[in-house]
Amino acid sequence: MKDHEETLQEMSFVPHFDEIDVEYDPGTTVSVTMHDGSHLQLRKLEEDYDPTNRIAAMTRLSEAHDKGEVLTGVFYVNTKAPSFLDMLNMVDQPLSTLPASVTRPGKEVLDAVMEELR
Repeated sequence: MKDHEETLQEMSFVPHFDEIDVEYDPGTTVSVTMHDGSHLQLRKLEEDYDPTNRIAAMTRLSEAHDKGEVLTGVFYVNTKAPSFLDMLNMVDQPLSTLPASVTRPGKEVLDAVMEELR
């Protein structure tokens, strides 16, 4: 009779692999061997790299692709775009302290949602 661990291993669809942890300095490249024997060439962006320049980011991605490298780090940030929290209209107060009139949608809003779902 099989023990519990053997049964779980047979049922698993995703093989277990140990984590691949790579530490390397900004501006350098490192070759990493993956679990399947393939290799990745990782390049960490320089510390003085400006992630707010969209054209430079596209150029760096293209250059890395041509060299067979994978860039790591933050290569583009749109500082003019609203943040995720701004788009959600989040408030500074904990939601649990807000009155129901603020946290519950009115009847008109609920009716409009229900009409959209028909």
